[in-house]
Amino acid sequence: MRTISIRLDDASEARLDGLCRQLGLSQTDVVKAGLELLQHQRQSPAALAEALDLEGCFASGDHAHGREHADRIRQKLRRQHQAQR
Repeated sequence: MRTISIRLDDASEARLDGLCRQLGLSQTDVVKAGLELLQHQRQSPAALAEALDLEGCFASGDHAHGREHADRIRQKLRRQHQAQR
C-alpha cells in the first residue's frame, strides 16, 4: 500500500472535513470513495463539451480550428485546472 500527500486549499479542506463528519468516514475512505465515483462516472463527449463550455454553433471560417481541436481542449482544461488552484 502506498501513502500519498496532497495539497488542498482551505475550501477543499473544509469540504473534505465536512464530508468526513457527515459520513462518519476517514479522509482516506472519502478520497477512495471519490475516486471510485469518478472512475464510474461516464459522460458522453457531447455532455462533457457542454459542461466545459466547449461547444459552438457557428462557423469561424478558419479550417485550422478543426485540425487544432485537441490542442484547444487541452489548453482550456489546463486554464480551468489552474484557475481552481
